[in-house]
Amino acid sequence: MKKLISVVSAALLALSLINMPAWSQPSKETLHNKSIRYINDFFPRVEGSFIGDPMPVYNDGEFDVFYLNDVRGGSDLGVHAIHLLSSNNLYNYQNHSEVIPYVNDVDDPELLLGTGSIVKVGNTWHAWYTAHNENVFPVESIMHATSKDRLHWVKHPQDTILPGDNYRGNDFRDPHVVWVEEKKEYWMLITTRSEGRGVIARYSSTDLKHWEDRGVFFDNDTITSNSNLECPTLVFFNGRWYLSFSDQWPLRLTQYRVADNPDGPWRKMDNYAVDGSGFYAGKLVLKNDRLFVFGWIPTKAGSSDSGNIDWAGNLVVHELIADEKGQLKSILSQELQTVINDNPGPVTSLTSSKMIKTATQFGPLQSVVYPPLPKRGELSATVDIPSAGMVMSFGLTDDRVSDAKLNIVFNKSKGKVYFFNAPLASIHQANAESWVNVPLDEKIELRVLIQNSIAVFYINNKAAFSTRMYSMPEKPWSISLPQNDNFHATLKIKEII
Repeated sequence: MKKLISVVSAALLALSLINMPAWSQPSKETLHNKSIRYINDFFPRVEGSFIGDPMPVYNDGEFDVFYLNDVRGGSDLGVHAIHLLSSNNLYNYQNHSEVIPYVNDVDDPELLLGTGSIVKVGNTWHAWYTAHNENVFPVESIMHATSKDRLHWVKHPQDTILPGDNYRGNDFRDPHVVWVEEKKEYWMLITTRSEGRGVIARYSSTDLKHWEDRGVFFDNDTITSNSNLECPTLVFFNGRWYLSFSDQWPLRLTQYRVADNPDGPWRKMDNYAVDGSGFYAGKLVLKNDRLFVFGWIPTKAGSSDSGNIDWAGNLVVHELIADEKGQLKSILSQELQTVINDNPGPVTSLTSSKMIKTATQFGPLQSVVYPPLPKRGELSATVDIPSAGMVMSFGLTDDRVSDAKLNIVFNKSKGKVYFFNAPLASIHQANAESWVNVPLDEKIELRVLIQNSIAVFYINNKAAFSTRMYSMPEKPWSISLPQNDNFHATLKIKEII
């Protein structure tokens, strides 16, 4: 049954039906954040906090990256204010800090803010975002705010959208608003649950004020139908419609589906993910006729490779291109490639006279050991793989390759690349931490962006693979192939200064 939602009951959420400036007394963490004006990094975050769930917009020559600011152990009760970074080259970022605050009150729906989307209509910016508070009912609802300059916002609590009886009140979040030209209306996609299944609901509007519930837009076709489909986006790119979301469990992949029409039907491609599970909450955004995906690489508890995976981390951006069937490939963006080319840092050809034999339970390997990588740079490599594939091992101690616990395995027969957080000698007995599908031929062409504990692999100009490896910095690393293979590799490192 369709419902028209315009003005919601104030009693349910104790909301004032007047417009309110989006302002609150800054916490000490926010004041520290505001003092940092610029960040120059492949994978930025502002010192003292972490980036969660980016909400990118391309406007007037630059990317505006709104995101949920994660402060761990902060002085406030509330969490995840919406902050803003902007950049025209995806490396040099300006920090605008907090733009939409949470409400630091345990009884307010906006105690915790969740993902949403930002659109510009005329000279007005509209933000639709999630309010979350387990002390009120419903736990989650959709909020609206507007701005003339994207920095100063006015909240409109009278525009709040509450979940109807057909959706679960604890899961009603991540609104994504898009103008659909064929329908002459705005659509709002919402992550929710219906009849025990994780689904994406659709609401429609012609004025961004009155929204009609149109029911389930996309039913769950992942391997676990009860998984929530988080952070959806919908874009028209290269003659096709693309729907994206991140499955909250068990794979935690940013997935996409393809259709010829905005209503679907939606096709699941052979390779349906934009990265491995080291990348989450990716949202699609267009820059003119080019497509990008913005997500985050999680940190780990205790800054340890053995720690549990955290929520939030560093921003990461891939450019996406489509083949003739509509399948997407993740590549290094032109913007970052230009930054690398223009940087005056030195370029070094990597050579090593040290080749050692490595014994593993799945067969003998020959391993070439290389010196530590710079704190920030690009590794480019071309490696011949005559037979089964190769392994890149990081964080070596005393050239003991078999003991290396950080291993990127390129499996030629399966057409997969795996990240194992387990000793190389026995990885066949371990589960991979993450993986991506990518065809592997006789050569592997790599571009690897390195930043402290982060390594993002761009493989054969077809796939991106994001990893977090705390034991990588300042330690040697190696490439291993089966002992009967001829070893031939060309490697260069460009240090970014």
